[in-house]
Amino acid sequence: MTDKPYRPRLSIELTEQQANELRNLVPWGVKNSLFQVIVDDVIKGIKEHGQIFIAALLERKIRLNKVVRFEVDDATQKKSNS
Repeated sequence: MTDKPYRPRLSIELTEQQANELRNLVPWGVKNSLFQVIVDDVIKGIKEHGQIFIAALLERKIRLNKVVRFEVDDATQKKSNS
């Protein structure tokens, strides 16, 4: 028997709507990488700002789609929508 390295997991409950939307919107194989980035950013936010960062997220004072601002040209937008 081989000893596999310990790989922590995160398991959370989702609503049926959240699960369906993630399945439809996030390409297969990307979800793990996506959530690793989100977890890294949450950890960084807590280290930089403390517990107030958690409170701000939970009270929806800050939102990922409002904090992140980027420009997408028309060609890129059309590709991602098709």
